[in-house]
Amino acid sequence: MKFRRWSIAIFACVLTFGGLAAFKVLEIKQAIAFGESFPEHSETVETAQVSTVLYQKKIDVMGTVLAPKQLLITNELAGQIVTVGFRSGDIVEENQVLLALDVATEKANLAAAKARAELAQSVYRRTRNLQKSSAVSQEELDRAKADLTSTLAEIEVLNSTISKKTIKAPFKGRVGIHRFEVGQYLQSNSEITQLLGESNVLWVDFHVPQFYPGLAVGAQVGVHSINAQRAKSSSEQALVASILASDTVLNDMHRSRLYRASIDLSVEVNQVPLSHNASVEVIVPVSEPISYFTVSTSAIQQDNLGEYVYVLSPDDKGQGYRAHRQQVNVSETVDGMVLIATNLVEGDTIATAGAFKLAEGMLTYTRERPSLANNTGVNDTAVNNTIASNTGVEEAH
Repeated sequence: MKFRRWSIAIFACVLTFGGLAAFKVLEIKQAIAFGESFPEHSETVETAQVSTVLYQKKIDVMGTVLAPKQLLITNELAGQIVTVGFRSGDIVEENQVLLALDVATEKANLAAAKARAELAQSVYRRTRNLQKSSAVSQEELDRAKADLTSTLAEIEVLNSTISKKTIKAPFKGRVGIHRFEVGQYLQSNSEITQLLGESNVLWVDFHVPQFYPGLAVGAQVGVHSINAQRAKSSSEQALVASILASDTVLNDMHRSRLYRASIDLSVEVNQVPLSHNASVEVIVPVSEPISYFTVSTSAIQQDNLGEYVYVLSPDDKGQGYRAHRQQVNVSETVDGMVLIATNLVEGDTIATAGAFKLAEGMLTYTRERPSLANNTGVNDTAVNNTIASNTGVEEAH
């Protein structure tokens, strides 16, 4: 009797629990079906295609322009100016008289010295003839010869003094500014003017720190003028300069080596006005050209594991793309483009603007573009050309 009661009770409990379980399962299925009725979460981003460029790392250093033929003209002797043979900024010819100082005293002394020389010459000839017949001693002949030699040396000194008081241009070139007038007394070792010879060649001297590779003779560097408008102007191209020589020792103040490069202005199409002693920016290569993958800076994401990008692959259902995380190591950043050495494939489609919203495997759509190949968000050709111009290396095609 008791067994029957317990069986009925157990059956009732099982029936109750079974009904509740069936109801819960049905409720869960309905919830799942309701959730599946919504579309999969997705994001819309801009895309770009991975391209490659040749990049050569370079550094910018300050340089100084030098004219190969330049001279600071000074006077050795003091005197009163009697002639000013040039005007400020003139182009003067070789041996043209720039300044002439008063030499009246020197010319008078020269005339007297020449008269003494004639007398000494005559005395020497007579004494020599007499000595041949032993009419005079050898001592008198030596004294006459010494008088003649001394007088001739005095004439040379006076001629040299007269020459030094006439300052001439040693070569053809353009002179600087002066403030000399006739009648002005000029002290010795006064700066007269700067003379710059006309030439199609300019030199650029610059220092490179010792921890960078040395530059070989013939290696090329870029030269930019320094002015406030250069940053706003994209039309200015760097002048090409070739290394002429390097200093034999390091500078002991800042541990760098001095180099001299030559700019041939005759072959430069877009010449930038450069003057002697002007400061310029020298672009120096410090590595060999290396091929890099290029992506936009907006494609680079970062977390505790490092830097990464999202590579987009077509969805199996044809609905869009699937995002896949790809770790990368950024080598350089040039003009808004990131250079990456490995872990990417040329032609890969990656997410750029809006990539921060993505996650691994997320359904992704791209913004409307004329074609997928142009879904870069930037002009790849223009960027590659910019990188090539900044590095001095042509893009690999």
